[in-house]
Amino acid sequence: MLVRDWTLSTCSAALLVALCVGGAGAEGNQPLAGDSPDSSSAVVVSPVAGARDAYQAAWAQRQAGDYAAAIRTAEAAVSEIDAQLTGNLDASSRRDLTEFRARLSGLKDAAARDETAASAAAASGNEADEQVFNAPAVDAIQAQMNADVYKHIEYFSGAGRSTFERWLKRSGRYMDLFRSVLQNEGLPPDLVHLVFVESGFNLHARSSAAAVGPWQFLRSTGRLFGLTVNQWVDERKDPEKSTVAAARYLKHLYSIFGDWPLALASYNAGEGTVLRAIKRQGTTNYWDLRLPRQTEDYVPQFMAVLAISRNPAKYGFDDVELDDPLEFDEVALRGAVNLSAIAKLSDCSVQELRDLNPAVLRNAAQGRDGVTTLRVPRGKGEVLIDRIEDGAKLPAVSLELKHRVRRGETLSGIGAKYHVSARELALANGIGRKNVLRAGGLLTIPAGLKAPPPQVIVTKDPRASTAYVPQRARTPMTTLKAESRAEGRLTVTLRRGETLSMIADRYDVSVDDIMKWNRLSSTTVRRGTRLKIRTGSAAEFEPSRRDSMMIARIPAPSISRSSRAHMRVRATVVVQPGDTLGEIAQRHGTTVTKLKRVNGLSTSRIRAGQQLKIPV
Repeated sequence: MLVRDWTLSTCSAALLVALCVGGAGAEGNQPLAGDSPDSSSAVVVSPVAGARDAYQAAWAQRQAGDYAAAIRTAEAAVSEIDAQLTGNLDASSRRDLTEFRARLSGLKDAAARDETAASAAAASGNEADEQVFNAPAVDAIQAQMNADVYKHIEYFSGAGRSTFERWLKRSGRYMDLFRSVLQNEGLPPDLVHLVFVESGFNLHARSSAAAVGPWQFLRSTGRLFGLTVNQWVDERKDPEKSTVAAARYLKHLYSIFGDWPLALASYNAGEGTVLRAIKRQGTTNYWDLRLPRQTEDYVPQFMAVLAISRNPAKYGFDDVELDDPLEFDEVALRGAVNLSAIAKLSDCSVQELRDLNPAVLRNAAQGRDGVTTLRVPRGKGEVLIDRIEDGAKLPAVSLELKHRVRRGETLSGIGAKYHVSARELALANGIGRKNVLRAGGLLTIPAGLKAPPPQVIVTKDPRASTAYVPQRARTPMTTLKAESRAEGRLTVTLRRGETLSMIADRYDVSVDDIMKWNRLSSTTVRRGTRLKIRTGSAAEFEPSRRDSMMIARIPAPSISRSSRAHMRVRATVVVQPGDTLGEIAQRHGTTVTKLKRVNGLSTSRIRAGQQLKIPV
């Protein structure tokens, strides 16, 4: 360690000199406690040691409230690191310098925000008074930055640039619509950036776990928050309705945690997973929690997207040409509708209607309560209404489907595809032990919707509120007031040949600290293990008494068998008539064995209406 009793300005200058010195392993040539930094003999330290000390100096300056000095120290150190990275370095030094560069950049940005906030607080007309003291906090999402977030920023602006540009281009079509729906639901519009991480603004996105749409709802979760999913419509793909459902889910999660990083993590992994982690690990700080790997990456990805989207020019995305915003008229019809007939009367193509109404799965559909709302191209709504008022007739709609049976298909599999039960299929087609299902046969799929009455225009505005998605009352299982802090926290993946001792030395912490932060019982750790690391003042952080009291109130995890203790649950589904464990496993990207284990089943027998947990 370099001597710590220098003045910060002198220390910073000396550290930058150290960064310019080549060679590795010079930590043994550090000055003794009595040495002076002004000595005629140069202080030789390795570039990595110099970067570490520059970071600690900038951290101390920021903690002391000298934000300008912290910014200067961090900027100068980043410049010197950039110069070092162009030279001939070994792989270990290059990796460590890259990490310190990300940490210094984050510290610089944090100090700049602190400096701006301090200036605003001191500005004339911004004095604090009783009204300020008693005003509720503004509901907004602050970008939390640390090394994990900067890694994703570097990826999106580097190797993953083409992917992010495609997402950004596509976002232009839906961004305004999504933001307005979130705002109508009383949520921060910046939550729209979650769609970058979930689906890249692809309305037809489908995950391996059968999550669908821009907000990636499972069928069961979508229904829980008011979305209709049947053989005719899948509202998880509807840009408005799915956003309303997502807003209500996020609102529910925020009511539990009172903290956006934890709420977002729960959107990915489920609130049960996050609450169990908090209960077992004793912290409400998202950045300190050990969670499934996907969830540990999920919030840093969101924060990276938020940072890029708020300042695209800084990261070189200001020249991306966005798609034109979605423009349409909406018409509401009573009864089922046929897209071909609507397209003909509206002077547009069926494909235009399909593009504007991605939730409609076939050529006909009927909405909830007999009212079907369709989007038509801008200006065509008036054309359609005028023609119907002049006497044009919309044809009656047949809601029956036909399916040609392929070799190897089963009634259960076909029923799952069209969201009807195998029993209903058998009864509608006279299939039984004597008259078996045959490949090449034509099956009639019984309609899940009744034939409509004559078409009548509904004059009431169908989008006057978000009531077009039914509310589903949900009571939070507990209520926390958490406050996640990203500063000084990062995740390190153990590489071949590395040990906990080496990681501890690299970040100037103890092995015992790393074991405590990661709940390790042994110093023997496998390659690929992800470790939570804290630096600076974060290394000394301990949960407050208030935090401990909140954690104590969380209901204990309900796990009755040891075999289920290590299985995380991401959703709960209700068994439909005709469902089998095999079909449910296939739909949700898991196995029958895992389903049986997490649900404590000894056989594969299940019944309609039974609730099943879906493991991660």
